[in-house]
Order: sequence, then C-alpha cells, then structure tokens
Amino acid sequence: VGSSLASKGGPRRPPQLSGPGCTSTPLASGLGAASLTACVAGHSSRRRRRGGVGSMVHSSDVSAQLEASAAASQFAAVSEKVGVLLMNIGTPASTEVHDVRDYLARFLGDDRVIDIEPKWLKFVILQILLGVRPQKSAEAYKAIWDESRGSPLQFHTEDLVTDLQQKLGDQFVVRHCFQYSAPFTTNIIREFTKDGIDNVILVPMFPQYASSTVGTCLQEAYEVGAKMYCTPCFSVVPPFYNTPQFLHAQTEEIAKVVGPHGCNVDHTLFSFHGLPTEQCSKSHSRGTKCGPGCAEKITATNKNCYHGQCHETARRLAAGLGLKEGQWSVAFQSRLTLRNTVEWIGPYTDKALAELAKSGVRRLALAAPSFAIDCLETLEELSITGEEQFKEAGGEELMVVPCINTSEQWVTGLSQLVKLQAPAWQTTADAAATAAADPKTPGHCPVSGRFGIWRQSHEHKHNEAGDSTPTSKTAKTIELEPLAVP
Repeated sequence: VGSSLASKGGPRRPPQLSGPGCTSTPLASGLGAASLTACVAGHSSRRRRRGGVGSMVHSSDVSAQLEASAAASQFAAVSEKVGVLLMNIGTPASTEVHDVRDYLARFLGDDRVIDIEPKWLKFVILQILLGVRPQKSAEAYKAIWDESRGSPLQFHTEDLVTDLQQKLGDQFVVRHCFQYSAPFTTNIIREFTKDGIDNVILVPMFPQYASSTVGTCLQEAYEVGAKMYCTPCFSVVPPFYNTPQFLHAQTEEIAKVVGPHGCNVDHTLFSFHGLPTEQCSKSHSRGTKCGPGCAEKITATNKNCYHGQCHETARRLAAGLGLKEGQWSVAFQSRLTLRNTVEWIGPYTDKALAELAKSGVRRLALAAPSFAIDCLETLEELSITGEEQFKEAGGEELMVVPCINTSEQWVTGLSQLVKLQAPAWQTTADAAATAAADPKTPGHCPVSGRFGIWRQSHEHKHNEAGDSTPTSKTAKTIELEPLAVP
C-alpha cells in the first residue's frame, strides 16, 4: 500500500525517529535489529544502483537508524519480570504430633475455615479438636509420607513450580506459598518485592471457589500487599473448573483409568472436598440459598457456589469422558463436625462408597477433581481408607485416579491460564515476538514506510537479486531473526 506522496511520484524517505529510543516502525512489527540490518542494507544497495535524487540512503543515516532502532528494541525488551505465585493450603513440617498440631491450629483457627459465632464457642470447639485430631492426622500423614521428599503436597508443588517455570520462560519467576505452613504467603510476596518484581500473578490452586480456600489465600495476599510501602500489582487466575485447560488435563487422567466411555469400570464416582452448607449459601446472591437446585445448573445467583461449581465440573468431565447417565455420580468427602452439629453438603463419599458396593458395583473409579495436587485427602482418605470402606461393603477394586499434579497437559494448560493474566505490556511483547517470527505478518517497512508484507517480499528480492556488492552480500548472510522480545 503506497502512501499518497509515493503515488504522486515524490521522494520516499526512511521514517524519522522522533527521539532517542523511539521508533514507529520496527517495534510496530515486533522486529529486531538483525532483520532491520538485512532489510536496510538491501535497500541501500539497490538504491545506490538505481540512482535518483531523494532515493539514496546514506550510510551515516543507516548507522544512526540502526543504533536508534537497537536502543528502542532493547528498551522494549527491558528485563521487567512477572511473578507467578502458586498458592495452596499447606502441610505439616513433619509427621510428629506437635508439628501436625501447629499446622492444624493455624488451619482450623482461620475464620474462613471454621466460621462459628460467638468467638468463645469457636475457641472451645478448637481446643477439643486440637486435643484429639492431631494424633489421628499424624498417623494418616505417616501412611503417605515419602522417606526422601516428605509431604506429597510439598514435593508435587515444588515439581510443578519447576515445570511451569520451564514452560513460561525467563520472563516469569514462578514460586509457591502455603497459607498455614512454610513457605508462607507473606514471606514470598516480600521476596518478590525484594527482587524488584512488582507485578505478581496469584494462582490459587483450587479449581472451584470456596471462601475457605481461594478466599483465604487471596485475602492474605491482599492484606500483605496493602501494608507494604510500595504495594505490588496483583492479578489473579480465577477458579478454573470450567476452563478447557483444566478439563482437558483432568479428563486425560481419568480416561487412563476408566477407558473409552467408562468401559473399564462399573461406575465412576467424582469425589469433591466437602463444605458446610451455610458457607455455600453465603456465596449466593439475591437472598437465595444452596440447595438441590445448585446440583442442576449454574445461574446468576449461584455462580460462586462451591456446591454448584462441583456439580458443573462433574457434568463437563462426564461429557468429555463419554459417560452416560447412571454411569457416574457425585459425592463430598472430608467433612469435619462435632456430633453432626453442622450440616455439610452431601451425599458423603464414605457412605457413597458403601452404597455403591452394596448395589453391585465391583470395579469403581474414584476421581477427586477439587484437588489439583495429590495430598492427604486423596492419598490417604480415598486411596487407603476409601479402599477399605469399599471392600468391606462388598466391592472388589477401587481405582483412584491420580490428580493432575505435573502432567504435561496440565503444565501447558496452567501456563496458558497464567499468560491470560499477564500484564498488558507482557502480552503485547509476546504478540510482537510471534508476529516477528512469521514473515507473512503485515507491518511497516522501516525503509519505505509502506505497510504490507514487506519481510517476505524483501527476503525474496534479496534471494533473486544476485547482488555482487559487499553491502548486498552482507544483507544475504544475516539471518532474518526477530529479537528475543520477552
């Protein structure tokens, strides 16, 4: 597309830079200094041979342009890194009873986890729980503890950090934190600031929203940031239960166990972490409450309801697996209550296991799609205790599906979810780099000022020209590669 000046036969001059480090053409097409060198050199050679007043590009002008362009490219590629913080609940430091008690005291002491009024009543209940539960939980942790790597939640998270870092590249800095154990959220956010990282993407590792998981993690991060003199800029990966990235990764893992259309098993049970019904109702709007309707569909009033999101997750997974009605069901595990004084969403997983076995189900697949990483609830409560409960009721084989953990599909999907929340300048730079790698991408020619598919045409002309001048030979030997824009 020629400019109006060019159509009238006027001189075509290279676009001028408006100031140091500013250019309207190379950066607009995402091109680095190497490809600009090749193009300008080729233009310079041909124009010297053609002659003509006003069409000559002097070598001094070319050098000045290249220097300014390189400076502009380097400015665009400034080493501004983005932090990525994978957030989870946490794990005891060891299987010793005192470590388990310390962890449970922080966990159960959170008002978003146990929401009981008045405060004195919660204090009494907490003391009762901490007097009994740590011993039982310590034994459960011992059953799943790895001799060399310790807590499964800890080392699976560390492995995910490593794999995600490799997938995202050096422009991102991936770390993890726990709400109730080390490394604590407060410390990691301060580490980001200390390292000069002001933009942090928070990634609560929970597919569905619950105040006691996503809510408490985000609250802690917001409060830490608000108290800092230079407050960091946060963006958040929202609950991802309905995203293709999560569903594809989860479906792939479940399909390995159940087979096409569930042919390898008699039934598939989707077990989600339990939650008090009252907490689910608090997430509703317009005065509605959590009830059987939440299991049917997501609406404007229950879109944040954990109960509703769990059932929606199960429906989408069942559809992706090709399971028909009657081949799958939903249950909820890990309820915590004293003498059944608090109503939790149901049906309960332990009872569902027994009922399915008694109904004639012999081979049962058990998936836990509210957990992205294997932990106590999946490795002990389901794989060990759950298997015992199923077999005691007459079942023969309980096939527990591993969490998505660090599966290749999930690492790729999670990296996409993270990039969707990256700052605008980061996504713009990624788009520019992608455009620069494609010679068919239109852009402004840095010499003629025209807009079009100039890189492909210039490379073709360089190859056809057969120039023998030193300038054109230099142009041919330079590989047309884009600058590594972060």
